[in-house]
Amino acid sequence: MRISTLLFLGMAASCFAYGSVWEWGDYERRYVENDTWGPGERLVFSVEYGIIKAGTATLSVTGPVDHEGLLAYRITAEARSNPAFSSFFEVRDVNEALLDIVQLHSLTYMKSLQEGDYSNSEEMYFDQEAGFAYYPDEDDPDLAVMPIPPHALDVLSAFFYARTRELVPGENFSIDVHVDNDNYPMEVRVLGRERIRTRAGSFNCIQLQPVLRGEGLFNQQGEIFIWVTDDDRHMPVLMSASIVIGEITCMLEEYTTGTPLEVENPFQ
Repeated sequence: MRISTLLFLGMAASCFAYGSVWEWGDYERRYVENDTWGPGERLVFSVEYGIIKAGTATLSVTGPVDHEGLLAYRITAEARSNPAFSSFFEVRDVNEALLDIVQLHSLTYMKSLQEGDYSNSEEMYFDQEAGFAYYPDEDDPDLAVMPIPPHALDVLSAFFYARTRELVPGENFSIDVHVDNDNYPMEVRVLGRERIRTRAGSFNCIQLQPVLRGEGLFNQQGEIFIWVTDDDRHMPVLMSASIVIGEITCMLEEYTTGTPLEVENPFQ
């Protein structure tokens, strides 16, 4: 049994079917306005398997930090199982991304996963203008340098980018994601409005559903839903996914709001 909180926090991009191919256009610099989230934001979730609290997950934003002359947000996702759950299935996951503050595309991504007997670590670096992602620890030279679509996003940054979009029920959109040496288009369906009660309070929310554009694991086994606040923050408060052995949810327990950075458009 493998339970990864990043299935939620990364908008489920890690479960795409391999081999998806589509045409993308040329790279052009862009400015993405972000009045939604910023440094100082910290969200704490209870990770629950049925009626059992399996552990805790946190999402945090810090920065800005300098990356090769570019300013970036540092986004960190951590998941840890509690002592009782760890006695038969221990989870110790850390995922971190640097996201360009002007163009909101990925600059770096790293993950260190320990889930039961499974472990995996990886680093990748994005050269957006050249159109490639680099894997410094990849042994296969054919996989060490991979082409990417313009403004590609890693699994963690994809969720934060989605939050900056205008979310109107019935108006869906697509995000180009790069993960595990391959590229995948993900459709985000914007569903209806709903009042959600959590341990951190009750919130008016919009329900989102990430959908795979190809045959993938969760197409066969269940659906993923994410509820974000129906305000300027689009803060996630509840995430739910069906898997073979049941349902996993992440429910907001506590939160600290951040302050969006004032970023001017340098391309005008």
